[in-house]
Amino acid sequence: MPHITIAIGLRENNLIPALVSIKSILTATRNKQALSFAIFHDGINESMTNLMKMVLSSFEVEFSLINMPRILSGFTYKDIICEYLLYPLLIPQYFTTRDFILSIGAGSLVRGDVLSLLEQFPTDKKIGAVHCMYHAHTDLDRFHNLTDTARTVLHMENTDRYFSRNLLLFNRKTISTEESQACIQLLDEAWHTKDEAILNYLFQNSLHLFPQQWNFQMPLFSEPNEAFAPSCRQAIAESRHDIKLGQFSSFLNPDDMDAALKQTNNLVREYKKTALVIMKTIQNTLGPSLFDPMWTKLEKII
Repeated sequence: MPHITIAIGLRENNLIPALVSIKSILTATRNKQALSFAIFHDGINESMTNLMKMVLSSFEVEFSLINMPRILSGFTYKDIICEYLLYPLLIPQYFTTRDFILSIGAGSLVRGDVLSLLEQFPTDKKIGAVHCMYHAHTDLDRFHNLTDTARTVLHMENTDRYFSRNLLLFNRKTISTEESQACIQLLDEAWHTKDEAILNYLFQNSLHLFPQQWNFQMPLFSEPNEAFAPSCRQAIAESRHDIKLGQFSSFLNPDDMDAALKQTNNLVREYKKTALVIMKTIQNTLGPSLFDPMWTKLEKII
């Protein structure tokens, strides 16, 4: 079984969502030894860094914390990459010894085995992703001019293949040096959706689309199937019954998960249950980290 590195973005206000994503990936994956995690962060403080290390160590998984301001020091695009957590644009150049890197948004609850994505992924393709449900939503598409922008600005021949940034499987061996550099250079275009737009522009002709169940955007879960374009309506309807990855973050604000979490469905209950496990893990980790050795001594006698 090939190894796969999971890349996730972290800032101080999304610690719990990032850990929920990681915990859910590990729970759903049958062979954890085939996984490692690369956590790209925007310069979180030392206390949070230590907390992340302790929690991830308790998961018994290989991981690395990547300080983007440090590795991008003196780089022209450092500020914009760190501000918007545009770490997916770094992936083709940063990982030189890994073949497959899977980027997953921090607002995700993963319920399927991510290793199965490798089994579906054609080895000649450069990127694997999932169709964006917001582009497929008729009213949102019209209001935000999403399809028109994809066609006229990104020059996409088939806008039905516009994909979301939330799940991105990179086949690093097939991505050229020129394409890796263009991932960064195209930031000069100042496209509204930044990394998502750049990756769609660059890789639209070497794309494998995974089933919609691998990126169901949960703020749209309560929308009827008829609210989506006919070309993807059936795929969305079918994916509701077997969601492999639910993305709870808002389209307009990645840090806003309120709309999705206010719904009442099995995925919301599952997300809250996993979040509670994470919160208890943090609570149990913080005690010893702040008050040891006295904390551990008292635990043994109380």
